[in-house]
Amino acid sequence: MSAVTIATLLRHAWARHRVTLAVISVAIGVFEFILTRLAPAPNEVSWVSSLLMTLPPEMKALIGNEIATSPGGFLAIGYGHPFFLMLLGAWIVRTSSAAVAGEIGVGTMDLLASRPVRRWQFVVSGMLTVAIGLAVIVACGWIGTAAGLWTRTLGVGSGNFVPVVTGAWLLFATWGAVGMLVGCLRRDGGQTIASTTGILAVSFVLDYVARLWLPISALRPLSLFRYYEPQVIFAAGLPATTLLVLMTTIAVSLLAAIAAINRRDL
Repeated sequence: MSAVTIATLLRHAWARHRVTLAVISVAIGVFEFILTRLAPAPNEVSWVSSLLMTLPPEMKALIGNEIATSPGGFLAIGYGHPFFLMLLGAWIVRTSSAAVAGEIGVGTMDLLASRPVRRWQFVVSGMLTVAIGLAVIVACGWIGTAAGLWTRTLGVGSGNFVPVVTGAWLLFATWGAVGMLVGCLRRDGGQTIASTTGILAVSFVLDYVARLWLPISALRPLSLFRYYEPQVIFAAGLPATTLLVLMTTIAVSLLAAIAAINRRDL
């Protein structure tokens, strides 16, 4: 019965979010494909690296502390580009805020709650909506990279980017779990959107500023964005610390969300 109920809630979420998911997925795929057109060939890396080294520290920090030293390193920058991060963030904010608070705000929660649906199932179905949508989006990004590398030889395989897209999925799945917790603590979808967006923005700014300003560099681990560095992941794989921190945050956030929704008056 639980599986049937969750599947029903997932179909409801699909009806609400499928257009947004399609638009974001296509945009991400096209963006990553275009980057393969712009990436330097192996014999062009040296002058591109020299050009990037002339950028001010603020720009270097924005694209990552590791400057591209190979075509693969250049393409990895695309998975940390603000455009990529903003679209994934938009999906997270939309779906996590709609799962509980959004249903209350539009008045459909009364109908849903009148059926044999346990409260924890709202959290589970909401998180599955977030996670499955994220998987589709990052997969489309990877397909864009793979298609570009298939049509242009850059000396790097598309398989090298699997850990990078996995890291992106894990980071934003973590943000999705945080968004679910916020949604279970709020009664209005608009408030949840504002709160989740604010938390995301503060975390991003903290990570960015901590890269530039030495006095607060010790605070950087407090930002979840600290644990997603596409170029480092591309070169060495997903660090164990990243897996531990993000997976722990997901578990704690979801347990807290379930506890919150069980205590609240829908």
